[in-house]
Amino acid sequence: MTAHARLAALAARIDADPAALPAARHDGDALAEAVGGEPGLRWHVAVVRAVMAAPPDGDAVRELYGELVDRYRAEPDLLAQLRPLGDEIRRREADGRLPSAMVVRSDRRPRRQ
Repeated sequence: MTAHARLAALAARIDADPAALPAARHDGDALAEAVGGEPGLRWHVAVVRAVMAAPPDGDAVRELYGELVDRYRAEPDLLAQLRPLGDEIRRREADGRLPSAMVVRSDRRPRRQ
């Protein structure tokens, strides 16, 4: 089985059963790093969705989403695919299904004077 196929299978597994994330996370993260592109994005989105199903704390979902935005910032086509996920996170925060959190990233752009 190719790395792409293994990554797709892991993403499908946690889409179907978010509780399977802990067992698949190490291998999925390594494969996503190696494969990159859309298959890597698909994995990362599946991870965020699994964490959304059972957030370990109030910041986890926003933190993961922020990391994805940072990771794909230089790839506009992939970044655009994250917008619906961000919209869903905001809707869930607004209706109380997710805790509302603000995560400040440490390497922010400098302010203009």
